[in-house]
Amino acid sequence: ILLQYYNSSLERDGLSRKIVRFGAVASISGGLKANYSITAPKVMYYSARGPDPEDSSLDDADIMKPNLVAPGNLIWAAWSSLGTDSVEFQGESFAMMSGTSMAAPHIAGLAALIKQKFPHFSPAAIASALSTTASLYDKSGGPIMAQRAYANPDVNQSPATPFDMGSGFVNATAALDPGLILDSTYEDYMSFLCGINGSGPVVLNYTGQNCWVYNSTIGSADLNLPSITISRLQQSKTVERTVTNIAGNETYKVGWSAPYGVSVKVTPTRFFIGTGEKQILTIMFNATMNNSVASFGRIGLFGDQGHKINIPLSVILKFS
Repeated sequence: ILLQYYNSSLERDGLSRKIVRFGAVASISGGLKANYSITAPKVMYYSARGPDPEDSSLDDADIMKPNLVAPGNLIWAAWSSLGTDSVEFQGESFAMMSGTSMAAPHIAGLAALIKQKFPHFSPAAIASALSTTASLYDKSGGPIMAQRAYANPDVNQSPATPFDMGSGFVNATAALDPGLILDSTYEDYMSFLCGINGSGPVVLNYTGQNCWVYNSTIGSADLNLPSITISRLQQSKTVERTVTNIAGNETYKVGWSAPYGVSVKVTPTRFFIGTGEKQILTIMFNATMNNSVASFGRIGLFGDQGHKINIPLSVILKFS
């Protein structure tokens, strides 16, 4: 930074007076410049991937992670000199960092905007609005890519899957007008948590509630999330999702692409839904082969008023 001081003089009543003004003109040289030719968005090599099993047997892995992606790389934020997590900055009084921690404030800010527009939205409804409206394409209209290696990351890359990017890249404008939401209540989450084998003491510790209060539990694949993940498909499985219309009256058509090694059928394939009404979607999965490689698909709901709902599908193990 270059600082330039200046002075000036003036004449009054025949006397010359010199006035020194201690101002400054600053210019910044060096640093990074914007490069608009880079493909974006893109999932960086250091971003965490799914699935998210508790152990190697894929127990409780029927919930898709990550949920979605947001700007993080080269989004600079200040690092505290009291920080202890980055040893390369130890002893410095100031530094800047970027990464997944910078993506989180983007999502938090968008969640606040959604809550401002829809004060009655639950956390699950906000998450649904963000997820179902996320984009699957980069700025040039191609598929979002995911880097696969630390070395030469832009050479070692391939199209991102739901286990790389979740529902996709967050779309701030679309998230404020989702059309349909998939909502879940506190009781739904408690029924899910209490359905996990051996979870009772953990649930009691964090919530102060006993699981015996919840006589019926639900499996993780049956939680009303804006995604469907099945870690073990034993021949066939049927799940349901309930959508709620928070926009005007609309007619939706339903389409889907099935994961490899799986046949999928969604009913209904067309429905009318009024403002505030709910519609249950029944999704039937059938394994068509034995396969241990994760495969992916999508369900799309297309409204005649312009709303588009995206629900990613993930199936890991298939036993036909």
